[in-house]
Amino acid sequence: MLSKISSRTFDSSSLIGVSYSDVNVLSESDSRGFAAKAILLINSMSFDAPFVGVIWLWCFSYIYSIDINFHHYFILFSVTWLSYSGDRLLDSIRMPATHCKLPRHQFATIHFKPLICIWGLIATFSILFLFNTLSITEIVWGFCLLVLLSIYFLGCFCFPSQLRGVLPRELLVGLFFSSASHFFVLIQVGHWSFYSVWTYVCFLSLCSLNCLSISRWEYSSDKQVGEVTFFTRNPKQIHRLQSVLLWFACLQVMVCSFVVFMDRVPVFEMSVLLSATLLLVLDRCSLSSQIKPVLADFMMFTPCIFLSFL
Repeated sequence: MLSKISSRTFDSSSLIGVSYSDVNVLSESDSRGFAAKAILLINSMSFDAPFVGVIWLWCFSYIYSIDINFHHYFILFSVTWLSYSGDRLLDSIRMPATHCKLPRHQFATIHFKPLICIWGLIATFSILFLFNTLSITEIVWGFCLLVLLSIYFLGCFCFPSQLRGVLPRELLVGLFFSSASHFFVLIQVGHWSFYSVWTYVCFLSLCSLNCLSISRWEYSSDKQVGEVTFFTRNPKQIHRLQSVLLWFACLQVMVCSFVVFMDRVPVFEMSVLLSATLLLVLDRCSLSSQIKPVLADFMMFTPCIFLSFL
């Protein structure tokens, strides 16, 4: 089923927006053109966000010296994919005609039936898998998070303006990612410390800034289709994001210096600093506002760079 979707995507550029001007430039060579299409396909199939979650769970397991089993990584990957792809499937129903949508929503609309079948199969398998592998404590706390997330999704589907006005989508993404990535680590640690609060809030902030950057780049298209984001509700704040990213990066520089002074390796802080810096560079570069959101999640892969040397 997935191979069928993939071949259709590569055959028709309109399905996932490979007709971007950026991709035409990248297509000067076959290899670069293929790489651009592959990145767009990964984004359209909602695979980039789950990889972000898994990579940061790896980072947290290292800095907290916790052993994370394979099934923990698998459950985090599947839950993140189900959340992201489910949100896009709901948006594909709620939004106007296909031609007005962003490429990832076009993909969900055009392939709605096979994607909803795949979503249902993965959801069923994931539920059965987690009940057979997780402890009672992990299941109870995970179910609580699932209920809260489901209520928010259903509320956004029925009353998007009201609910996203109270809790912006960008903040929810930060809360979800930070909670999910810390979940199995904090369950094993069993308590909160000052440092765990720092990593939770800091990663929440990074994820929210990542989502705010995407909202900034997609402001025009979001406004056109009536999507409710922080910037469509507060357009006067759209030009302040660069300053916020810069101040956030400066904070990480100071914290990194402090951690080094304490004779520790600042793996987490350096990863956050590099991700924030890459987002700032991406925001200032001349790429189209359509291709930038596709690359934004790849700017979050930075722990791989530092962990590979340890």
